[in-house]
Amino acid sequence: MSNVFATYREALDYLFHFTDYERMHRVKKATSLFGLSRMNELLEWCGNPHLKLRAVHIAGTKGKGSTAAMIASILRQTGRKVGLYTSPHLTDIRERIDVNGMWIPEADVTRILNRLHPYLVVAERGGDTYAPTFFETFTVISFLYFLEQQVDVAVVEVGLGGRLDATNVLRPEVCAITPISRDHTEKLGDEIAEIAWEKAGIIKSGVPVVSGVQQPEALEVIRARCAELGSPLHAVGADIAMGPERNGTFAVRTWRRAIGGLTVPLVGRHQQENAATAIGIAEVLAERGLDVSDECVRRGLAEVHWPGRIQTVATEPEIIVDGAHNPASIAVLVEALAAMPKKRTIFIVGIARDKEIRAMVELLAPHGDRFIVTKTANPRAAEPEELRAAIESVAPQKMALVAESPAAALRIARDRVGPADRIVATGSMYLAGDVLTALR
Repeated sequence: MSNVFATYREALDYLFHFTDYERMHRVKKATSLFGLSRMNELLEWCGNPHLKLRAVHIAGTKGKGSTAAMIASILRQTGRKVGLYTSPHLTDIRERIDVNGMWIPEADVTRILNRLHPYLVVAERGGDTYAPTFFETFTVISFLYFLEQQVDVAVVEVGLGGRLDATNVLRPEVCAITPISRDHTEKLGDEIAEIAWEKAGIIKSGVPVVSGVQQPEALEVIRARCAELGSPLHAVGADIAMGPERNGTFAVRTWRRAIGGLTVPLVGRHQQENAATAIGIAEVLAERGLDVSDECVRRGLAEVHWPGRIQTVATEPEIIVDGAHNPASIAVLVEALAAMPKKRTIFIVGIARDKEIRAMVELLAPHGDRFIVTKTANPRAAEPEELRAAIESVAPQKMALVAESPAAALRIARDRVGPADRIVATGSMYLAGDVLTALR
């Protein structure tokens, strides 16, 4: 095995020099840069570890990360060893690869990248057509690590879309598709049905599918794809139903059983819907030999940890951090805020310039007394002046201040609030991560 990288820092520097679509502003749909050929060639070179994993594969626009965290937490309660692969990360890239709640160690990232280096250095000579991207490489690292750790189940979140995503090489036990809305339109299409078609590309012949709550046009696409491939479909709102809340708990009824007394620490009704999807996944796994008791479901949901999603991180003043990054997720945030005690609120806003900025601002404006706009170090971040202009065009009476960084925005906000006020940082996962880092 090559030992090119002596330190974790050297390994990271090498990883980040590969093409990284998470940091690129515009990448047109259907470009030759997308596809699974590079991924399949690298995986074959290192022994096809993905084919040796029992996996859960989760796509969607909203809630796929939360749902992945929930089913991983439920499965851990059964005593099984569970791998969890998610993206993007908030504060540390190692968050993306997790086994039973522990991030992949730095030494293992370095070691596995050293193992892959002989292939990568040859592939790079062929340019972007042959060289794996950052996400493809890190995904392969996750598969190799999960196999080494002998996980019983690997829960894998799609990075972008589904059909052409690097994770779509898996042959999973169950696929899940959380709610679909408009996002990444330059890559996935403008219409809900078109986006749903891309997400439904993870569905495999005969493999059961669990769908979260969907708009009718999205569900129609998913149903059609399942029928075409002979894949059983279980949908929240049909054979998975949520029962009324009692004493702060809720119930879920599936095609197999009813489970009551459920709680989830993540804020918002949408998280209960995500929990229903996670329970549907657990039911399919139970039918495929991985039994999950009612109590494991209850404990797993009650103990799930998924930071940066309407997360209250401080009080007096109250500080909420949320990675909402499109109009649909902003709508969920403001619905959750409306259900909280009313407080004077300052928003810290940072949005990528390829997002629907005006639509997001229109949703936020009625709920903020003041705004501070900023940008992260991500190259896709919109300029603060663009955000300020959008806010002041929507709500001229609400002045927007400009801060040079998320940390500076947090300092300005704290200087302008009292202990009874609220600060909400939102607009992107990168902003959420930067604010959490600043708070630490």
